[in-house]
Amino acid sequence: MRRLHALLAALTAVFVVVVGLPAVAGPGLGLGGAGLGLGASSASAASVPSSVPDDAVTLALAPAESGVLVPDRDLVLDVVVTNTTEDDLPASVARVYLDRNAFVTRAKLASWLSPGSTSGNDYLGTSLTRVDVPEVPSGQSRTVGSVTVSAAAVALGGYGWGARALGARLVDSDGAQLAQARSSVAWFPAESFQATKVAVAVPITTPETENGVLDASALAAYTSIDGTLTRQLRAVKGTQAAVAVDPMIIASVRLLGTSAPASALDWLDQLQRSGLETFPLAYADADVAGLSQGGAASIPTPVSFDALVDPTLFAESTPSGTPEPSTSGTSEPSAVEPPADGGTGPDGSDDPAAAPPLPTTESLLSWPWSSTGVAWPEADTVVAADLDVLAASGYTSTILSSSNVAVSTGATENAATQLGATAGLVSDDTLSTLLSDAAGASGDEAWATTMAELSASVATVARERPSDARTLLATLGRGWSPDGAYLTQTLAALRDLPWSAASTLQEALASAPTAATVVDEPEDDARAALMRTLVTADRRVVDFATALAQPQTVTASSRLRTLALASHSWRANPDGLATEVAVADADSVTTSGLVSIVQGSDLSILGDRTSLPLYVQNSTSSAATVYLMVQPSNSLLSVEQNRIEVTVASDSQARVRVPVQSVANGTVDVSLSLVSSTGVAISTPATVSISVQAGWETAITWVFAVGFLVLFGGGIYRTFHKRRLAREQAAGAGAGAGAEADAAAAAAASTDGGDTAETGVRP
Repeated sequence: MRRLHALLAALTAVFVVVVGLPAVAGPGLGLGGAGLGLGASSASAASVPSSVPDDAVTLALAPAESGVLVPDRDLVLDVVVTNTTEDDLPASVARVYLDRNAFVTRAKLASWLSPGSTSGNDYLGTSLTRVDVPEVPSGQSRTVGSVTVSAAAVALGGYGWGARALGARLVDSDGAQLAQARSSVAWFPAESFQATKVAVAVPITTPETENGVLDASALAAYTSIDGTLTRQLRAVKGTQAAVAVDPMIIASVRLLGTSAPASALDWLDQLQRSGLETFPLAYADADVAGLSQGGAASIPTPVSFDALVDPTLFAESTPSGTPEPSTSGTSEPSAVEPPADGGTGPDGSDDPAAAPPLPTTESLLSWPWSSTGVAWPEADTVVAADLDVLAASGYTSTILSSSNVAVSTGATENAATQLGATAGLVSDDTLSTLLSDAAGASGDEAWATTMAELSASVATVARERPSDARTLLATLGRGWSPDGAYLTQTLAALRDLPWSAASTLQEALASAPTAATVVDEPEDDARAALMRTLVTADRRVVDFATALAQPQTVTASSRLRTLALASHSWRANPDGLATEVAVADADSVTTSGLVSIVQGSDLSILGDRTSLPLYVQNSTSSAATVYLMVQPSNSLLSVEQNRIEVTVASDSQARVRVPVQSVANGTVDVSLSLVSSTGVAISTPATVSISVQAGWETAITWVFAVGFLVLFGGGIYRTFHKRRLAREQAAGAGAGAGAEADAAAAAAASTDGGDTAETGVRP
């Protein structure tokens, strides 16, 4: 019995000692191996509750040299403690740990760096050192810099190359965990393997615009010494990044001609001479996925800039025949082509002072791109159906985030993928996120922390298949800030990693593709609704323009507006976008009504056959040809020609006569509409009410005929009657004259008889 009590006492003592020991684990229990070990000290620390709220105190490790360890090189790191509580943080201790087993997959590395939760029970590796952290005042950070762990203590000799887990735990005086940090280092004993090639794509864009063209004041601001375009170009110059440039910037500068700001011309010149690999974004950096999901059959492109070209801004700048060096930044040696007929003037004439030709839409958008045909939607916004629309629009490849794609092998493959009948280029989400974080780091410690993780991620890719070199793509998102001072430094450090090599976008496109499928990630409902409205408005104007001899008079400005409002730059201002889209939609309705039927009053038809007098109004600056369609509501009226071609000059009206035949008495509503030669409805249909009085025309004609005959006969009768009266009067007057003559004669005779009697003479 005594021996039994002694044995129990001994076991109890061993248990107490073991529980109180610090956590020490061998390589076999590392995070990169098959098992996980929990140190005794972790359990002890977890048993003591922390008095500091979660996430109120943070701990970070910043290894030097991007976390790269080589034989005989000490591990040097900074320990950063940040206190966001309202109370000062008393002096504490940071314990640093290393797991000497390499990560064999990126999934294990990711789960280490970004765990779902952390606690004092977490195994962080073998203890390397402890660091005394002084008091940290409220709202401040404290950095314990250049903490050195000797190469002998690191003890990675004999281990294979690859990334390792580097961790730290901040504990208070009672041993309770205050914070935990997870980072990584990569061991490189000069082993042979194929480095992973990494191409980097960076967008160059401007803030949102409403009309798709940047004016002189905006360009002057954006290309000033601290303007956004200047800062973006400055950040990527001297790197091997591929820059995706918004063609709107180039066209806007060139449209200004001689009035373009000097800083804008200089910016274009710097871009051309930078030696950077370039490829174009959609005009105005339009959201190609959003437009596709909004119902566009193909991605819209600019129609014409002709209406925006001011001829006075493109006069010859020098009277001599020798052109000045071009400052437009284009690949052409001169914006003026040589005369075709051997003349000395720019227009082919013999006059050297003749005005140069005006820029065309093609020349305004021309640029010596390194690659073309690459669509770049926003990350995680693409559905499978979008690829068909992009292919129909002339795009040969589409950049998709890796979370938007499912690769058939389930491993890290080349950026190039085959998505059914179309090609894709996968942007690695992990590398892209770390690249963005490093480029926008707030300070040296934050940059070093992120670079260590980026280094470990690339190293793990290479270690997965050491003999198989792969070409990956990392991208900076549309919201990247050029204010950070670390992009150039990040790209240089990434290039110099032993397991990484710089690559180009063209090399990524040319790499062997892997079969993959799109994991549908549609635009959010609110943005998709706005894109549908925008696409509908654009289509409404395009359909209307099929009636015009010069459709670009309405489609050019409308299309630029559509592309501008579809820009990714509006994502940060959804309320403003909603307002602008509503205005654009209303304006498209107004535009589609610029050719219309003039609505008159109701008509009456009193005959069997007649014609309806109608008018078509054209309020555009282009001649319009439409077809007037006439459809009666019932059979009381027969339309003899219900499709009549009408050509209306600009800003004028045209009268149209529609032949009809009445069938029976009654009221008929006649529907009037206009269509273009392609059958597209133009404007809003009109309706006119017609009162039909069949047969009344004959009766009225007889009435008029009888009346005419009565009037005509009465006139004839009156004429003849007047003449007869005149003759009778004339005859009566003659008879009266004869009687008077006879009476006179008789009187004379009587007088003569008296005389005779008196004289005795007889006749």
